[in-house]
Amino acid sequence: MSSLLRNPVLVFLMLPIAAATLHGQTFTKVTTGALVSEVGAWRSVNWVDYDGDNDLDLFVTSGLRAARSNLLFRNDGAPNFTFTKITAGPLANTPNRGVGSSWSDYDNDSDLDAYITTWYGEVNLFFENNSGSFTRITAGSLATEGSFSESCSWGDYDNDGHLDLYVANSGDVNSTGPQRNSLYHNNGDKTFTKITTGAIVTDLKYSRGANWVDYDDDGDLDMFVANEENQTNDLYRNLLKESGTANFDKVAAGNIVTDVASSWSGSWGDYDNDGDLDLFVANWGQNDFLYRNDRNGAFTKITSGILVNDGGFSACSGWGDYDNDGDLDLYVTNAYGPGQLRNFLYRNLLMDSDTLAFEKITTGPAVTEVGHSYGFSWGDHDNDGDLDLFAARTQNENQNNVFYINDGGNQKSWLELIGVGTTSNKSAIGAKVRVRATINGKAVWQRRDIAGQEGYCGQNLRLHFGLGDAVIVDSLIIEWPSGKKDVSTQVATRRIITVTEGTPTGVHDRRGAAPQGYKLKQNYPNPFNPATQIEYALPFAGEVILKIYDVIGNEVRTLIKGVSPAGERAVIWDGTDEIGRRVASGIYLYRMHAGGFQQTRAMLLVE
Repeated sequence: MSSLLRNPVLVFLMLPIAAATLHGQTFTKVTTGALVSEVGAWRSVNWVDYDGDNDLDLFVTSGLRAARSNLLFRNDGAPNFTFTKITAGPLANTPNRGVGSSWSDYDNDSDLDAYITTWYGEVNLFFENNSGSFTRITAGSLATEGSFSESCSWGDYDNDGHLDLYVANSGDVNSTGPQRNSLYHNNGDKTFTKITTGAIVTDLKYSRGANWVDYDDDGDLDMFVANEENQTNDLYRNLLKESGTANFDKVAAGNIVTDVASSWSGSWGDYDNDGDLDLFVANWGQNDFLYRNDRNGAFTKITSGILVNDGGFSACSGWGDYDNDGDLDLYVTNAYGPGQLRNFLYRNLLMDSDTLAFEKITTGPAVTEVGHSYGFSWGDHDNDGDLDLFAARTQNENQNNVFYINDGGNQKSWLELIGVGTTSNKSAIGAKVRVRATINGKAVWQRRDIAGQEGYCGQNLRLHFGLGDAVIVDSLIIEWPSGKKDVSTQVATRRIITVTEGTPTGVHDRRGAAPQGYKLKQNYPNPFNPATQIEYALPFAGEVILKIYDVIGNEVRTLIKGVSPAGERAVIWDGTDEIGRRVASGIYLYRMHAGGFQQTRAMLLVE
């Protein structure tokens, strides 16, 4: 008998048996630290890796208060993931009254640049990133204009590999009246040409939010604009793929463009997992809207359910799978209504019941605290696989921001993805990412798009997929703005990966520096059926042997035997032996040898 198993009873007692079901996820409010200590009239929230160190930093615009600068916080990374307020440089030291913000690598030099809109009749701000430090750009129409600008979004509307910028302008209802929106074409040499013709820039409305989105899946970016002051919203269809020219046709029919409301935010997401993007519209002082995409340019307005009958003074909206169960949930902030307001969190029940319905979450600080919240964004600040939440607060233009850490989403599987374009723009804005995984015994496709704005005043370029009990992503498909398609298979879960256009085999881990020591982690899920994932870590590249044994010490399967690079890795065991036969249910051991390190763990295969 192998020395691995001299006491089967002891091994059984060491085996961690996972609970059959998980309790609902909760959030913990952060009460100390740089992120929540600033008092002001804050507006936009952007999770961005501005310094390229593989963790998410945070940017918040300044709002109404005069002589205030925007906030930039550097994520200090593992192990504590605390934040340091950046106080040097023009991005952190230019007094302004910023509202919207969109980040992208506009010059394709591998770092993220920032554009900030200023509603209060001031010039909009443009900052170029130079490997972590910023220079303010002051030449050209993009950097010298500003007309009651609310928000902005980067998107490559002509698919030339260079990101263009759309700016939503509203106006002062008491004096200026509605303003035209602005479109700036990127010439590819760090200059821009302002587009002055077409309804997309000549319509006169009080615009708030703007989303570049390929709603009809024809390979080019269309534009949705949310308009306030009880007007209709606008949808402009891009004719690039149809005619070869990037012109826009204003959509005139359908509820999306005929419903009247005071709309602030539009958020596009595939909430029903059918492969196309649906639309949520946040309305101020009335019920919100939800439109289900029926393809071929048609939408159905959803009129039943709490999501569209909850009232409120909605400001910003954003989809995110906060409980990692494989469907998109929704968070909505409320601001500038009477008295103290609460934000809304709606949990999607699709993966629970195959029903297209939402339940309103009514417990926890993210939905019970009062005040006025403006922009917000979902973001995995600590790289643990679940979505945390940061909201900009603004009641009486004198409120602290709030930061809620997700306490439970990472109990389930997940995958996060960063796209890097080559022929397409470097930020991969406009890329469509689809993943297929088996969740609760059912093959599920999910879709996320990389965007310059997820809602009014909220952005995160890193995509997040909740994967429930899946142990592997069967297929990962990326459709790039250039038209290229990359496919990867058998992608391990519970990690952050970067995918570079044209190199699907170049999927690689983005968890940061090599680990400090060898590790063999407990398999997940455990118990399992039919497959499980085993993670291990190497501080140096070297020979690794990882084998499966039964309870009497017989070798069942060799999973790894060979040289493995340094870093955190994963391997899948599908419950079969060396010749592919399904093994019986019961306790199995897995043992790793590497560089003098040896460790054995136990797991349970169930029928």
